[in-house]
Amino acid sequence: MKKALMIGIDTGSSSTKVSLFDVEGQLVRESSFQMRITYPVADQAEIPLEELFRNIVQHLRELVKGYEDAIKGIGLSVASPTLVFFRRDLEALRPGIAYFDNRSKGEVTEAVARFGGAEAYFGRVGNNPSPSTCVAATVQWVRAHEPELWKETYKIGFLNSYLGGKFTGRLAVDPTVASYSGMVRVETAARWEREFLDLYGIDEAYLPEIAACMEPLGGLTEDVARSLNLPAGLPVAIGSADTAASSFALGVRRHGDVFQSMGTSEVAVFCLDRPDFSPAFMNRSHVIPGVWLANGAMSMAGGSIRWFLREFAPELSGERELEELACTAPPGANGVLYVPYLCGERSPIFDAQALGLFFGLTAGTSKADLARAVYEGLGHAMAQIYRIGTTRWNVFPPHVICIGGATRSDLSIHIRANMQNVTMRTVETSNAAAFGAAMMGGMAAGVFHDLWDVPVIENYRSYVEPDAETVQFYDGYQEIYEELYPALVDPMHHLSILRKKSTN
Repeated sequence: MKKALMIGIDTGSSSTKVSLFDVEGQLVRESSFQMRITYPVADQAEIPLEELFRNIVQHLRELVKGYEDAIKGIGLSVASPTLVFFRRDLEALRPGIAYFDNRSKGEVTEAVARFGGAEAYFGRVGNNPSPSTCVAATVQWVRAHEPELWKETYKIGFLNSYLGGKFTGRLAVDPTVASYSGMVRVETAARWEREFLDLYGIDEAYLPEIAACMEPLGGLTEDVARSLNLPAGLPVAIGSADTAASSFALGVRRHGDVFQSMGTSEVAVFCLDRPDFSPAFMNRSHVIPGVWLANGAMSMAGGSIRWFLREFAPELSGERELEELACTAPPGANGVLYVPYLCGERSPIFDAQALGLFFGLTAGTSKADLARAVYEGLGHAMAQIYRIGTTRWNVFPPHVICIGGATRSDLSIHIRANMQNVTMRTVETSNAAAFGAAMMGGMAAGVFHDLWDVPVIENYRSYVEPDAETVQFYDGYQEIYEELYPALVDPMHHLSILRKKSTN
């Protein structure tokens, strides 16, 4: 008899993975494809949903060949929040609006005013106001700018609402995704907040139900099951946002657990057993009821490396050669500091007008100094976020679990260990979110009867410990780094305004 298998579908911001795992968490088979994102005009980013679902079905059909009778459940992981407008037949009325779409900045400002200011908004909602954490503002934008579409709208939902609806015919969302809607209190994200809906003028009848991440949303419809050669009624879990799915996969389940995802952006995720939220973080419910996740997100981590390589070192063959160049400069980059606010910044300042910076340039500054300053600036940014979290919640984990492409950079990992003064445990995985989604599918199907029976990813690649002398050395630079933004915030904003005027 074949082992029970679960499918994890991870629809991220750049690619979608469909993965097959067994009950021990071993990867059996995997397939992926690039996401197509369209950019109709400035500040807008959209996902062609019908094309996405067709591709998922096509890849699933190949994935399950030979294993059809062993598959017990399906779970979803999605980039969040992606806003979807539904017709009565649960088909999408328009492309999905991606989480990095900024069309509703004006509506967010109006929402903040209704709540009585940014501090009042955070105090009541549990997140800072932005288009990526206040989907309600984007709903208002669509209502104002696409009135004919709004007249046809039956329901508002999210990416896992869309996928779950296509698979099962039932429309829902989960608490981790709902946490970034602006329509729930994050501490009680399993229910819509009528007070907030009234402020936005959104009737609750437009919203999907909020379903638990690991409970069965429903079974595969006969049509979808037939197209996949799988049994109708196969349990599907609504799953969660991708960061929450990765947290679950990596065993970040108890208060004080921390993991760091190091990619184009970089996120330090703290697990909390109480809704004690910091405004320096993006906060959400975890997939586990009664547990929350605080995400400290730096926008341009790997993005900064690629920017520097493209603009200042095009003669180099890639990131490995850039790292080698950076290593020829001494720690401290001969007194140069880099602030990575190339696209504004999320944590800890949440300032869209913040600007990037090289500080400490002299006539003797070399390209190698600048390269090392970029690597170290990313470390300083994450150290600031990490220290805010450990101080706020009085948690000092023995290690931080690290995933993502940058974990293969020895320089980056050693800088993080020394600046954060904590051991970094790098994990060999490229599919943590899909793993977490599959395990949620297993819970929904009854493959696992207890949360603690669910396996976690533990294939650690390396352990990098901090060096006491280097920690002390970097502490002096950290202090200066954290002084730069407060000292320069006003001229940054002034320059942002002038730049915008000059480009209009």
